[in-house]
Amino acid sequence: MSQARRHPPDAPPDEVREELDLLEIVRANIARLDSAPAAPDHDKRLVELRDVLADERLDEDIASIVEDMDRLAALRAQQQQSMRGKIDRDSPYFGHLVVDDDHGRRSVLIGKETFLSDRVRIVDWRNAPISRIFYQYAEGDEYDLEIADRDVSGEVLVRRTLAIAGGELRRVGTDDHTWVRTAGGEWEDLRAREAKLAGGAGVAVRPSSLGTGAASGRQDKHLPDIASLLDPEQFKLITRPEAGVVAIQGSAGSGKTTVGLHRIAYLAFKAPERFRPPRMMVVVYSRALASYISQVLPALGVEGVQVVQYDAWIARVRRQHFKGLPEVYSEDTPGIVSRFKTHAAALQMLDEVGRQSRGKDPLMVFEETMTDRGLIDEAIRRWAPGEFTETQAERIHRWCSLQHYIRVDGEGPTGADTPALDREDDSLLVRLYQTMRGSLLNQHRRPLRHDHVMVDEAQDLSPVELAVLIDTAGEGRSVTLAGDVAQKVHEGRDFQDWRQVLDALRLQHVDVSPLQVSYRSTRQIMEVAHAILGPLAPDSPPSTPRDGAPVAHLAFGSMGEAIAWLAPALTDLTHREPSAYIALLTVDLDDAVAWYHALDRAEVPWIDVVTDQDFSFSPGIEVSDIRSAKGLEFDYVVLLGVDGERFPMQDGARHLLHVGATRAAHQLWLVSTGQPSPLIPAGLPGLLDG
Repeated sequence: MSQARRHPPDAPPDEVREELDLLEIVRANIARLDSAPAAPDHDKRLVELRDVLADERLDEDIASIVEDMDRLAALRAQQQQSMRGKIDRDSPYFGHLVVDDDHGRRSVLIGKETFLSDRVRIVDWRNAPISRIFYQYAEGDEYDLEIADRDVSGEVLVRRTLAIAGGELRRVGTDDHTWVRTAGGEWEDLRAREAKLAGGAGVAVRPSSLGTGAASGRQDKHLPDIASLLDPEQFKLITRPEAGVVAIQGSAGSGKTTVGLHRIAYLAFKAPERFRPPRMMVVVYSRALASYISQVLPALGVEGVQVVQYDAWIARVRRQHFKGLPEVYSEDTPGIVSRFKTHAAALQMLDEVGRQSRGKDPLMVFEETMTDRGLIDEAIRRWAPGEFTETQAERIHRWCSLQHYIRVDGEGPTGADTPALDREDDSLLVRLYQTMRGSLLNQHRRPLRHDHVMVDEAQDLSPVELAVLIDTAGEGRSVTLAGDVAQKVHEGRDFQDWRQVLDALRLQHVDVSPLQVSYRSTRQIMEVAHAILGPLAPDSPPSTPRDGAPVAHLAFGSMGEAIAWLAPALTDLTHREPSAYIALLTVDLDDAVAWYHALDRAEVPWIDVVTDQDFSFSPGIEVSDIRSAKGLEFDYVVLLGVDGERFPMQDGARHLLHVGATRAAHQLWLVSTGQPSPLIPAGLPGLLDG
């Protein structure tokens, strides 16, 4: 095998020369078949025979027709084996495998589609049994697999990954070299410059990292050694006076959650008779973050604090106060209806109506209000001017008139088969109850009061939801609100900026405390995350005290090509850094499951898929969606499928990609498998110098 680092165009390395010859053969075969006469239309002939069969009466004719149909079906199946209409002539395959096994010596190409001719065999990486060998074994390995219900033993003689673009060979990867064609046509071995994940094991904060720690030597275990963990600005927020609302705006990794949790620990230590852990509550939007915080608080020496996911908590509270309402939520609530029901205008409308209707039945008042077109129009005019059109207001009123229930007797409204509530109704009903009756009640029918309420990721809650939570803190209103508008993942929530929300909550006197330093991610990651936000970003990225590896954009033509490159890279990382915590994040759970199955098939070790937000917070590789990982952090993050279709030039996509990028503490890769997202900043290094 050639060892020189650079070869001229007319004398490429042996493995490159072999791949150039092979590509020429493949393209010639594709061109020959493309120019061949059209294949017989077996489908059309089968339909014709079926119609004839329906009219025939003679047994001998029926038998003859059935025989013809069987023959045509076999020809059709054979014809479909050649997917020449789908093969991409400019990038027909991305892997080359040569094996010697019980079937003899075979050369197989791995691509996105199956293509079979007399001289070329390209198989689909997703379902061809032999592709398992390509993904699971290295050159020189012996294998013993069951393929098509048969045991097959053999040896991998050649395994190469390839990059073919525009019909030209651009890169050849072997076990020892990464040959890349330079702008001048030379072939250079750039293996030493290839993108690599390295050096990040243990960088991300684990739940136990925020605790007192046995090695600290402190005699006082009631309060962690805050000074060693937090900067002066964070410490100042933690030790604010006991009563009052504290609003914290901080970029990803600036310590918002840390400050909020340490403030709980501080209050419980300084005034244990006033702040009792069982009567303190932390509210989060996701189950994953609730699980994380549930592990952190005991590590801070605080036991018994309630950590709840908002949707589950509000549903439980609504059931306690409004008996007999439907237990089913509508799955097709129009987006404009959800937007109105979470808008500050709905909060102001219900609060005003509630104050005027004290002494009445809250459910009846709710139904009358939400089905009154005049009240809806007035609320929009007064508190949301220009935000809803006349047509949208009509649609809101029509939906609410059909969806709401004045009498609950097991029957739904006209036209509905099953009684259902909108999910937003839980918060609206509970808020109206608070306005009309005062304090909510706990399960023992006593006033529901919290000594302190912390709301994390507040930007993903609406003003209505925040108002409900703040009022559970009673007159003292000891509340911590922590959030970052740039990390919104629920675009329908009316949280445009802190000032607008605090004014809607009648908290005009509360100042927003900014955290200016981001500790989680490196400068390189934060600069890319800032660029992703584009016009939504603050004037400059937050200050970051750490430098790190460049953020890389790894562009591939397909998922199969990406898997061929990522699988060995991830496997190598887990072997070198067994304590590393790695997240592979996608736009949604369906994508996460697809990537997991592909990587698992390639036998990437210590990999699992997280479909129910049950992250382990321990070493290994976890595949999930960005929303599920919100609020968490990992040593390494690889964002998968960062394509234009999944992440278009839209505000919601900007926020989501920004959240995904800022989950990384040490190193970040963006992986595209088609047309890259326009949100990916230009100039990022790729497969080389990553």
